[in-house]
Formats: sequence, C-alpha cells, structure tokens
Amino acid sequence: MNSEVVLITGANRGIGLALTEQYLVNGCSVIATCRDDATKTDLMSLKAQFTDKLSIESMDITSPETINRLANKLRQQNISLDLIVNNAGFLDRDNYSIHAIDYADAEMCFKVNALGPLFLTHCLLTLLNKTRLCKIAIISSSKGSLSQPQGVDWYGYRMSKAAANMLAINLSTELVDDNVAVVSVHPGWVQTDMGGSAAQVKVNDSALGIIKVINNLSIHNTGQFYDVSGEQLPF
Repeated sequence: MNSEVVLITGANRGIGLALTEQYLVNGCSVIATCRDDATKTDLMSLKAQFTDKLSIESMDITSPETINRLANKLRQQNISLDLIVNNAGFLDRDNYSIHAIDYADAEMCFKVNALGPLFLTHCLLTLLNKTRLCKIAIISSSKGSLSQPQGVDWYGYRMSKAAANMLAINLSTELVDDNVAVVSVHPGWVQTDMGGSAAQVKVNDSALGIIKVINNLSIHNTGQFYDVSGEQLPF
C-alpha cells in the first residue's frame, strides 16, 4: 500500500480526516481536498507530521470549475492516482416530510453526494495509474438502499445516496476492462458533525472499516455495496 497515491474529498473533518490520517500512517501519499480553507486546521496539523506525503488542495465538489482546475494541476504535476475516495457529503436534515421540503437543500444533496463524484471521476479518469489495479470508493449510506426498510425523512439525502449507488454500479460496469474496481461503502452511523454525538460508530473505527473494504476490493467483486464490517448490502 505504501506506494499508493490516494485522493480524498471532504478531508478536512470527520471520516475524511480520519481516512487521510490512516492512509498517511500506512505510508501512502494523500491528496486531501476541502472546500473552505478556513476549515483545514486539522489537515495542516497532519501536514506538519507528513510534509512530503500530504498535499492539501482547495476544491468544491459542487463546482465543476474547481474540479477541473485540480485535475489540470495534477495532470501538470504528472500525478498518477491509485485510489479516489468520494467522501464529501451533505445532509438535508430538515427534509423530514413531503409536506416540508427545502428544495435547495435537497438539490445540494444531489450536487454533493452524486453529481460531484460523477464529475470528479470524469475529470480524474485519465490520471488513474494504468500499471496496476486502481480503485474508486463512494462513501454512500444504507439509507440509499431501495431494498432495505426505510423511514421517510431526509428526502434529498436518501435519494442522492441511491443515485450514488447507481453511479458505483455504472462505473464498475464501464471501467472493468480498464482494470478499475469500484465499491460503494456504508460508513455506519458515525460520530461526526453529520451523524451527531448519539451515533454508535467512532470516526476512526469507521475509517478503518472503510479502508479494509477498499483493501479487499478487486476486479472480481467490483460494483458491490458493503458496510464497514465487510457485510454485503442490498442496493
């Protein structure tokens, strides 16, 4: 693993920050993206420890312009990526009923959780390392499953995570002959700003589980949906 180059979105806090730290500890080079420079304090602390291994890049997953800019910068630097982790997420917390919908928040869910990863993958595809198996991970949610029993809250979040799962399936089918494996991962109910303090899973435990799922990903099990324990989930 220690020669891999990993790009992680939404890396300034929560699961993204924990993933960044774990991959650095494992010897990987990490390109950590975040939307707001004012929120990268913890990333800068990691930078002090892993000077040559960590690159912090400003990128808004909802902005094709900033995604293109980053892709062009990496291309000019002759960067080859081994793994893309689409981690950045948005939750329309107040959209708990069809009778009370904030459509701007619902739309933002799609931009961050589904369309952003689609465009990012499109722009970074030519940067994937062609000498070995490359991987794309989409941090999804069991709340995007069409097969599991669901509540009715968080309309935009649930719909966008279902779309993210569809993206994983599409990419896995189209990229299999290019030696690119794709996985959708449910991180659990995690103690983050999004998950809240009542959540059951610690951030670092979720990150370690995600990494284990990614490590076990191959061209033979591409296009599947797992939780952090390694259990396969129904789409």
